[in-house]
Amino acid sequence: MSLRFLSGMALSALALSSSIAPAAAPGDDDPIVVTGQRITRAEAHQMARAYTRAVFAPTEADQNARWADPICVGAIGLRPEIATPLIDRIEATAREVGARVAEGECSPNIMLAFLQDSDATFAKLQTNRPDLLQTTKNEERRKLARPGWPVRWFYGQVAEGLGGRGVGQNGPGLAGSPGALFDLPVLNDGSLSRMNSPAQISIKGVTVLVDVPRIAGVPFDALADYLAFGILSRTKLDADPQSASIMALFVAPEGNRPTGLSDFDRAMLKALYRIPINRSAAVHRNQIASEMIKDIAAAQ
Repeated sequence: MSLRFLSGMALSALALSSSIAPAAAPGDDDPIVVTGQRITRAEAHQMARAYTRAVFAPTEADQNARWADPICVGAIGLRPEIATPLIDRIEATAREVGARVAEGECSPNIMLAFLQDSDATFAKLQTNRPDLLQTTKNEERRKLARPGWPVRWFYGQVAEGLGGRGVGQNGPGLAGSPGALFDLPVLNDGSLSRMNSPAQISIKGVTVLVDVPRIAGVPFDALADYLAFGILSRTKLDADPQSASIMALFVAPEGNRPTGLSDFDRAMLKALYRIPINRSAAVHRNQIASEMIKDIAAAQ
């Protein structure tokens, strides 16, 4: 049996001649189209900055976390013929934005649990497995404990060397068995420089609880992209960016729900995995916003 599918009972260029004048550099007033909206670059940059503030979860050691290890997605509570295309789409998104994906059989460091009552399951986890939430801040725990979420996610993370090198003693690995997913690493709260830190905050595991009755009617591709976004970036559960985003999937009116990742969503993830991670959060988010607009403009 594949490690990915566990029993539902388990939860663990063109060359230009010299006679042609070079094109002028784009200015702040030059137009750009963002998900069907024509705005200036300056306006787009402002929107991108507001977007990053709205979607990123609170930082750890003043950094925005991302994956350094290859991801391996597992699922419980779904038939393989449904789980396989879901995992395939999530992994395709990861590859597209620059995250690494484990090849072949692998031990999941991401577990998607499809449940009939995710509120009750999370309550049991809080009581029986508080270690799963050891890297989750109190404010985030209170949000997770609210009833009614269609999807919940929480993360394990560590401070480690750039590129994922040199995991500290407080960061046990997740390899070995699917159950090791729940041995989530402890964040090393040691002091880090605010600029050009020799360390990075890396996501090491994600647990996702999906409430099946509450996602009824949600398009398959939109749900897969929503899950991918939450997996690849430490994202607020209640993120509500004013710009178009897959994060509006469960808050937008039914006739106006997003059908997949928006321009901003995709560009943000690409920027997150492209630019150096060892920057202060404020500097990092400003760089991400700039890269987002470059990426969107280049695609037009």
